[in-house]
Amino acid sequence: MKKYASKRGFTLIELLVVISVILIASSIIFIGGNGGAGASLSASNRIVSGIAKGARGQAILKSSRTRLIIYTDNSNNPDEEKYLRYFGIVYEDNDNPGQWIAATQGTYLPEGIYFDSTVSSSKGWPTSATMNLQYPRSIAKPEGNGDEFYFYEFNSNGTMSSDFVNDWLVIRAGTLKPNASNQLELEFEAEEQAIISALILRRSGTTTPVYEPADIL
Repeated sequence: MKKYASKRGFTLIELLVVISVILIASSIIFIGGNGGAGASLSASNRIVSGIAKGARGQAILKSSRTRLIIYTDNSNNPDEEKYLRYFGIVYEDNDNPGQWIAATQGTYLPEGIYFDSTVSSSKGWPTSATMNLQYPRSIAKPEGNGDEFYFYEFNSNGTMSSDFVNDWLVIRAGTLKPNASNQLELEFEAEEQAIISALILRRSGTTTPVYEPADIL
């Protein structure tokens, strides 16, 4: 009898993210600029929207708290490729509270586009919403060792776990540079030249894109 090696298949959430990426490649809307960073921002907005919808779907599917996570580790040896560009989804193991299971392998935003924690925080999202994970290992604890991630949390019924009516997730074009202390720093264009967009995560769990810089800054 032949023996077949087991293979890891795609999860439902990974398939949703893949479909979102295919849609991005086939239909790009230019935002805030003529090609270049404007096109990358458009693609990034669609990617983030797909991940947010995937996180909400995972929460409902698993009847578990679920988090959209963003890599923000800025230690002595930070990962420049991931810093504020690497997004993922984890859900809590209901049988082992405090343990988080990776629902996807993670997704990068296009080069030159980053999560803007400062503007997101000015709209009410708390920068204290962080957790440490060895993502995308299948099981990770927020306590102890691991990289630092920002997160947006969905309740088990797909609503947002937030004290605010809306949580804003802002992304924008910028330049990443290490400083003298080997810490990563982002430089953004002046407000009047900003290439920026946002996703509003409403308390109900639905999302609304925002494209006009004047509505964000």
